[in-house]
Amino acid sequence: MNRAASKEQGFALITALMLLGVLAALFAAYYSLTETELKLVKSSKDSQSGFNAAEAGLNLRAEEIRAIFRDYDRPYGTSPTGVADCDAGRNGSDDYICRTYSFSNGHTATTYVKPDASNPLQRIIPPGELFAGLSAQEYRYTVTSVGRNRSGSNEAILDLTFFSRLIPLFQFAIFFQEDLEFFNGATMTVNGPVHTNGSLYLGTQDGGTTNLTGQVSVAGTFYRGQKSQSACTGYTGTAGISTTTDKAHPTYVNLPSCSGSRSVISNVTTWKDTVKLAVQPVEVPSPDGMDSFSEGEYWQRADTRIVLRLDASGNVLTNHSATGVEVVDTSGNYDATATAALHNAACTGLIAEGATNYVVGNRGPEDAQKLRLYREYQHNATTNNYQRTLEVDMRGLLNCIQRFPAIMGGKLLSDYTEQGLVFYFAVDGPLSSATHNNYSVRIRNGAQLQSNISGAATVRGLTIVTDQGLVVWGNYNSTGWVPAALMGDTLWLLSNSWVDTDSVETDVYNRDGNATTVYAAALSGIKRTGDANGVAGQDHGIDTNGGGAINVFRFNEWFRVGTAIPDFTYVGSIVSLGAPRKSSSSWGPFTYYSAPNRVWSYETRFNDPDQLPPMTPTFVYLRQELFVRDYELD
Repeated sequence: MNRAASKEQGFALITALMLLGVLAALFAAYYSLTETELKLVKSSKDSQSGFNAAEAGLNLRAEEIRAIFRDYDRPYGTSPTGVADCDAGRNGSDDYICRTYSFSNGHTATTYVKPDASNPLQRIIPPGELFAGLSAQEYRYTVTSVGRNRSGSNEAILDLTFFSRLIPLFQFAIFFQEDLEFFNGATMTVNGPVHTNGSLYLGTQDGGTTNLTGQVSVAGTFYRGQKSQSACTGYTGTAGISTTTDKAHPTYVNLPSCSGSRSVISNVTTWKDTVKLAVQPVEVPSPDGMDSFSEGEYWQRADTRIVLRLDASGNVLTNHSATGVEVVDTSGNYDATATAALHNAACTGLIAEGATNYVVGNRGPEDAQKLRLYREYQHNATTNNYQRTLEVDMRGLLNCIQRFPAIMGGKLLSDYTEQGLVFYFAVDGPLSSATHNNYSVRIRNGAQLQSNISGAATVRGLTIVTDQGLVVWGNYNSTGWVPAALMGDTLWLLSNSWVDTDSVETDVYNRDGNATTVYAAALSGIKRTGDANGVAGQDHGIDTNGGGAINVFRFNEWFRVGTAIPDFTYVGSIVSLGAPRKSSSSWGPFTYYSAPNRVWSYETRFNDPDQLPPMTPTFVYLRQELFVRDYELD
């Protein structure tokens, strides 16, 4: 009995020891698993921290490169071959240099940039993409970022490839930086791409038709109706957009009619890829890049800068020339040689100053022949009783430059440095920077942008720039077409039949306008309807209307011959980068002109980058192409 009890006790002891052993083994296994799991958690946490650091470095560096493009520059420098070069102190240079960012958790990101060896690529943007069909100069870059822990070990390697496209603004039929409005009364067909960084208002007048053939892209809201008034009364015309960008065979589908009050168009699936809403606004040049006497590229890079000088009272200064007109350098200093050449007796033109005819001159309130712009006069009869104008005989000026290349610093009319010639015209007076003034540049005799001197060099393109109002008198570039652009704070059209005695004609019906033709890209400020963009500018009444796309050229005449309406034929591209900075007049009341037939079309020759006007402005379109996590360093 005692022996049996002893055996049972021994067995129990062995069992207990075995259980303790199992428990110990389980505890050891648990400890090992826990320790491994903790290590894995720590490793995963470190890896995630490394990834976060690499991603942050990637974003910071990519944004620096994007900022360079937004300033209308391009990155340059020498790239390292890989992160090993960065560690060895072979950092590369300038915009591609190795750069390390430190973060609060002790992690760092070492970054560098590599440009694509094939930069730049000239390409056509593919169908289906935003701005499809446009020609773009494309630059590709890859940013590499290596995330590291406190000890300097690599934990994540990320690559971001993106491209920057420089797209010419004059490849749009219409491009507006701000709200874009249509309210044409007759049929208007826009046979090219249309874009607005603001909202789009289609408020065609009763009996009118608006047809949009190219891709339509809108950053803001798409409205059916007018901006100045919510009611559709008087603006119930037809508006259609083609479902294909094949301009030769458009298939227009009408938008819902404007009935009752203005409405929002949000469902555009019917129009496939030809209508794109809520797009990201694109970065465009600032209008101050066109300023005179500045570091702006147009002033600095112009082939000649011709200035009308005024004294503190606004009167013409004639101490350097009989006309008050001078040629100046980039600093605004008087160029005696070039100014003398401009006024040489061999340079006869259409601008009479006393008994002498020049190729340049001036007009003002004191002259018998002077210019009144009735929209401005209606707005401010004191300031704008008559304009103070720099007068230019374009054919005469080209002849003068052919005879005296010193006017362009020795360059010939055939110069192609900027893909043609750039002429800057300025008025230097006490109101030059005022938000409303009576300064203008008026161009006449521009039907053919060539010298007619036998054997003269051939003009290959011509861009006219001013930061004041630009007035085109008569046909422009209508014979012997060359790539041309007209860029001003505002643009005015005087028909072929205009005479300056019309400036004192109180009966609007006696200021008859006749058929006139212009072939040129047009860049101009457009007055904001209601003095604001977006909802803030809505419903302030029809007299607050800024004029919209159809009034990029401001009219000054009554375009009626009996019951007939003459044509204003315009072929080009319409661009507005914002509101005018030297004119605050609104379009209405509408008592000072009647409109011609607008026979307008997009200049399809601009689709060829080699046929664009000199110094065509571009916008930057940035797009991410590839995001990759690497597991091995180069």
